Amino acid sequence: MANKNVNGVASNGMVDLTTDAPPEPQSPELKRTMKNDGTFWIDYDSFLMGFHNVDVVLAFEGNHAKSFATNFPVKKSNHRCARAFELSAVPRQPGEEGSCSQVEVYVMIIQKTKRGASRGRTDRKVSYKACDTGILVGEQLSSNSTMRLGSVDGRFFGMNRNGHIKLTLDRNNVNRRLVVMPITFGHPAATDDERSFVVRVVSDAPLFVQETPTLPKMHLALERFCFGDKISSLTNSGTSSHRGVQGTKTMLMESKIGNAHLFKVLRVDCLAGSGGTVLLYLTVNDECFLQSDNVDISLSIEVNCRGMICRTADGLEKHEVVSKGKKFEAAWRRFSLTFTKESKSRLLAACVQSGQDFQMGSIKCSKLKSTSELGPMSKFVSKQSKPEASSKAKPSQKFDNYQEVGVFSSFDTPLDVFSSDFIDLSSTFNNTNTHFGGRQDDVIELYPNPSGNAHNVDQDLNAAIIASMMEQGGRNNQQNNSTENNSSFDDDISKAIAASLKDK
Repeated sequence: MANKNVNGVASNGMVDLTTDAPPEPQSPELKRTMKNDGTFWIDYDSFLMGFHNVDVVLAFEGNHAKSFATNFPVKKSNHRCARAFELSAVPRQPGEEGSCSQVEVYVMIIQKTKRGASRGRTDRKVSYKACDTGILVGEQLSSNSTMRLGSVDGRFFGMNRNGHIKLTLDRNNVNRRLVVMPITFGHPAATDDERSFVVRVVSDAPLFVQETPTLPKMHLALERFCFGDKISSLTNSGTSSHRGVQGTKTMLMESKIGNAHLFKVLRVDCLAGSGGTVLLYLTVNDECFLQSDNVDISLSIEVNCRGMICRTADGLEKHEVVSKGKKFEAAWRRFSLTFTKESKSRLLAACVQSGQDFQMGSIKCSKLKSTSELGPMSKFVSKQSKPEASSKAKPSQKFDNYQEVGVFSSFDTPLDVFSSDFIDLSSTFNNTNTHFGGRQDDVIELYPNPSGNAHNVDQDLNAAIIASMMEQGGRNNQQNNSTENNSSFDDDISKAIAASLKDK
């Protein structure tokens, strides 16, 4: 028996497109009301022409949500967090339904899209480049003017337009406060003058959120994120691009005096889950350093990467192009960093994603030569310098000023840094367990790319770097063997320079 057809709609709900009669609407909510109720009609072709991208929001009925405007720091600033927010649970109210005492909180960072980039600009520039972002969350220990943080956890999101973390608060413990600190190391492009973005908080129960009157000291917050305890109630749930282990520490170089560590150079890897961030830390054994005489911690670090920028206390570092990439691929960059007269633990550099195509390559860390090894001219340079008051090295104060150097400020080394086990891949090429004052080996290490496939890096580039270092090492050995032969030549040059200076 054939199904009855009324206005082209069969009894089983199927629409017969062969009839001329128009089908009746399936739902009264879809009828055009001709009212200004926030809904509108548009044909599919016009929709594709008018909308660049579409976001699907996962929302639950009854959730509480609030957005807070914040902004990226200026390009040259060492203070990489502009605003921080304090979260605390609200106690259960009389007559409130539900019995769950846990509050599920999502904290999100939302950047502008290309469509909204021209808003607020007089030149109507439509190009847009997002910025790297991250969220650090710390447990607040005090609420006075000098905010102290306990455990710190968080997540780096790279150049994703949005990212989120999940927190859990207990409504029975309203005294527990969490501080949310958006952090970034890069800078946005083609956005409004305020460099604004949005921090959005969503919870399934009432929540108290306010901006902190003072910002936490971000160099300590970042140090606790890298070397301290994590927050057990913080998870990274949601899309798969935000999963993966961040904060893996790798030892690039270490130096000892006897059996005691003097310092270590560590890489803290936050590339997992499209994090796009690598932090380079110097950790100094404070007690050993103060007890040692004539100690000079001077380092050179060479970073090879593509589609990434590097920031130090001096600002964004310049780079040289090692090799151009293929079509639509970023070129390989080399950052040559120098750090002299270091005395305390601190963040040396941060390498972050600056383009959609990015990859971390090799890192080389070595000890700088002393002035006595630089040649005959260094003798006259050293004579003109003022003599030191004491032969014993004292901690430098140049990185103690937090107002000036911000996140790159020095700090007291955590007690467990030199007793912790780190991933040590340096033995792949050279032994790094060298004693201070002896021969300092150059270390080159290969690292995985952001996709997570180990040793999936540009093999030609790494092979060229390794070959270059081996060749340089051979030349250094030849120079050491011929020191006696060249001593007379150096003396002649010294005498000539001395005579020239005396004549003047």
